[in-house]
Amino acid sequence: MERVRKAATELSGFVRQYRFTLLFLTAMVLANMAAGTFEGELPDEMLEFWGIGQKSVWSGDFSRLLTGTFLSHDVEMFFRQVIFASLALGYTERARGSWGAAATFFGLDIGSTLVLLTAVWLLPSLSEVSALNDVGMSMGGFGLAGLAIAGSRYRWRLCFAVLLGISLKIAVDFEPLTDIGHVIALFLGFVAGLLIRRKKTTGRPA
Repeated sequence: MERVRKAATELSGFVRQYRFTLLFLTAMVLANMAAGTFEGELPDEMLEFWGIGQKSVWSGDFSRLLTGTFLSHDVEMFFRQVIFASLALGYTERARGSWGAAATFFGLDIGSTLVLLTAVWLLPSLSEVSALNDVGMSMGGFGLAGLAIAGSRYRWRLCFAVLLGISLKIAVDFEPLTDIGHVIALFLGFVAGLLIRRKKTTGRPA
């Protein structure tokens, strides 16, 4: 009986500590289940209705900045993003608490997405992808990765390694919205992390 009580206490503590991560993962499962992703891939009509894109968001449908975050293009992407979300959100929630993790994730995710959509709008070379919609939590995930790397002793080497990984992916299969977005999110998180680090070490506002 004592072991059961101890296990229940530990489980309760785990849920309290990682409640945002667990809630986010649950929302991912429910969203993809409802959208039909688990049947093989996200239906085109769901991507068009819920996905994030320059034309769709700039038309005033800002709710897509949230709805597209929880969806995946297909089952394989879903499982990759579940792992990514578990690691990125879990690490951040442990370091910053549930409210801090939620604010940091959505701040970096929405911020980097808006920067990307602005680049698509302003740069003629990206005009061909202005009508495309994308889904996934990787923008916020890469933002959190950049934030975590900035606090590391080997931050410059780690940042270079991640950029190298993105570059190799681009060389094999370049996806403009996704790949450029990952670079933007990584840098945004990295710069935010450097500013936070500077504030902590100098005591002066960033």
